[in-house]
This record gives sequence, C-alpha cells and structure tokens, in this order.
Amino acid sequence: MRSIYYIALILIIILLLVDNREKLFGESESDFIKYYKKACRLNELDACLELGESYENGLNGVLRDYKLAVKFYHRACELNSSIACNNLGYLYDYGIGTDRDNIEAFKNYKRSCRLKSMVGCYNLALKYFDGDGVKRELFKAYNLFSRICEKGLGEGCNNLGYMYAHGLYVKRDIFKAISLYGDACQFGIPSGCSNLGTIYDRGLFGISRDLVRAEQYYIKACNLDDNSSCNRLRFRRGISSKFDFKVAERICNRNVKIGCYKLGELYSSGGKFVDMDISKALLYFRKACDLGQREACKRIGDYYRDGTLF
Repeated sequence: MRSIYYIALILIIILLLVDNREKLFGESESDFIKYYKKACRLNELDACLELGESYENGLNGVLRDYKLAVKFYHRACELNSSIACNNLGYLYDYGIGTDRDNIEAFKNYKRSCRLKSMVGCYNLALKYFDGDGVKRELFKAYNLFSRICEKGLGEGCNNLGYMYAHGLYVKRDIFKAISLYGDACQFGIPSGCSNLGTIYDRGLFGISRDLVRAEQYYIKACNLDDNSSCNRLRFRRGISSKFDFKVAERICNRNVKIGCYKLGELYSSGGKFVDMDISKALLYFRKACDLGQREACKRIGDYYRDGTLF
C-alpha cells in the first residue's frame, strides 16, 4: 500500500515539474506550428488558414484535430479568407469538429461567396436549391449556378443543366440542358457526362435514342471514375478491345463487380487479348460474386457441378 502511495506521489511531482504536458509524451509542437500560431494571433491570414488545413487533414506533422481546424478556420474567415469561410461552412454542414449547424454553414458559405470563392458560391447555391438551412429559393440557386458555370466551374453547369432538364424555375429546355451537361462534361465533371449518356441511352425528354453516343459519354464518365457509368458501359458490350480490357481491369480494382465479371468471362474462354485461364476466370468470378454479382456466383456453382465454366 505504501509503495503505491510513493508511486502516485512521484507521478504528481513529475507532472508539476513539467510545464507542458505534451513534453511528457514526446508530442511537443514543432517550431513551425508554434510560430504559425503566433502569426495567427497577430492576424496573419495565411498562417491561420494553413493551421486550419493542417489540423483538418493531419498535415505538416500535426495530428488531425477537427476542433482546432474549426478554431483556425474561424479566425482566418474573420480575416476574410474565402477558402477558410468555405471550409468552415463545410465543417458546420457535416458536423465535423463541431455540432452540425445548417445556419452557420449557410452563413459561412455566403461569406465565402461574397469573398469571390466560386466553390463557396456553389455550396451556397446548393443550400438555396435544397432549402437546407435556409428557405428554398430556386431563382437564387439559378443565378449562382449561372455565375459559377460562366466562371468555368463545371458543377455549376451540371446543376444548371438539371434545372433546364426538369423545368425548375426556368421553362424546360432539353437542348439547353444538353448543352450545359456537355459543358460540365468538358470541364471534367463525371455526372455531366453520365447525364448525357443516360439521356441518349434511354431516349429521355423526347430525344431520339442513340446508343453509340450514349456509350461515348459513358466512356468519358467511366474514365473520370464514375462507377455507375462503368457498369452501364460494361453491361452493354463485352470485352472486345484492349481499351475494354483496361477499363475492366481498372474498375474491377475499384471493386466494381461487373468489371470483375466481364474479366472472368474473358478468361473463361480466351480471346484476342488473353489466353484461356480457368484459374484467373475463377479468381475474377469469385471477386465479382463477393461483390454481389449473382451471375458470377452461378458460374462458379456451374463449374463445381459440371467441371467447366462454359
């Protein structure tokens, strides 16, 4: 009992002697953080912003700490950093490092937009469009999406296209929608390409069905890592080119089940690009089955029943 008392006493003395608890555990702040914090206290905007980014993402040798990220983004936003205001809005929007607060998210997105951040304006437009934390006002969403699209932010073009396609605030104009989706696709927005693919694939809004054009847009969206477009592309045709083979490999590696299934099919019979390889076919079929591809599960069952994948 006395030994426990002495140990406790020694620990208390150590804690009293150490002026910074972080030193005890070898987690003292780097000189970079110390001086950036001092600079931030002296209203150096860039220092406050970088501290926020460092704590949000665990950069520059600091542990991720969302509460500190909120603190430094808040200070940088007060100093009129459009990036910090947008990032702070995002943290409030999703309750990261703070309680979720749609009103605070809206306020910070609005301030970011006023400070000329197109990303901030886009997030603000989404708030108006969805009526999340603010009254739904489609005309404000439309104006912001238009402004963002004109500045080259593809997400704005895509959402504006959606409004024209569905007649939200504006009169439905499918040709305007197609043009805007095309702009979004050119700006590298996968949903813009995918939306065009879907329109031509299904013949929506009175547009003539065009499977060739649909596939072209699905390929673009797939190359932009849109898995749903990869699935649609692979369902339409088998692996008939080296491009198909590379796409199937890439999407299978991203756990897109149809890519694995098509590779299994290819190796089960062989073709122009690969020799028949039952072990590889089973490997890909098993992965597709594990990902929920029912045909792949059946093919494996057939193999164990019949001894063949044909």
